[in-house]
Amino acid sequence: MHTRDDGPTLAYINRTFVREPEWIAAARAAGEQRRPGMQISAYEGHLLRWLVRVSGAKRILEIGTFMATSTLWLADGVGEDGKVTALEFAADYAAAAVQHIAASPHADRVEILHTDAHAWLAASAAIPTYDLVFIDAEKTGYARYLEAVLPRLHPRGFIVGDNSLLFGALSGEYPDAASAKAKASMEAFNTTLADASRFESVLLPTPEGLTVARLK
Repeated sequence: MHTRDDGPTLAYINRTFVREPEWIAAARAAGEQRRPGMQISAYEGHLLRWLVRVSGAKRILEIGTFMATSTLWLADGVGEDGKVTALEFAADYAAAAVQHIAASPHADRVEILHTDAHAWLAASAAIPTYDLVFIDAEKTGYARYLEAVLPRLHPRGFIVGDNSLLFGALSGEYPDAASAKAKASMEAFNTTLADASRFESVLLPTPEGLTVARLK
């Protein structure tokens, strides 16, 4: 994730609108001890939960969970009859995520899977299953993830991609902030979702960029 500090504007938004539940704050604190800046901000978590609630999404796939901070925000949005399936490649992160989910009120809404997301998607049935897919994993894989999840998305379902400004690399603000491979993958991801014949989409200017698209 690696969110940049957006200064007074984001501080105002946070203190006015954002209330992070204590069980999410605990997961965040653990993540900051391990890898500072790797998690979505409280503001972005609040935005994710809002999107889940207003869209009515009940079945969510998350690619990349780290300490489960984002997973918990998503789970808080789906309601008692919702389900979040979160894929995490690193065994130690997956184990920590399981612990944080167990300590929350939403353990029955979340499944954490320690797996390679590309392999897991290739092995799963390509049928509409999810109302929303949230991608926050290795940036070189975004174009492949998108191709893999589209057949698994319900009609009018949502794709949400974090870090879609690629730390300023795509706009040229910080051209060396990402590799050429990552830039090519994220450019393909955004360009595909910007196709108005297939999607209704927007790239929200959060500190690191959040592309939100809905299938037509």
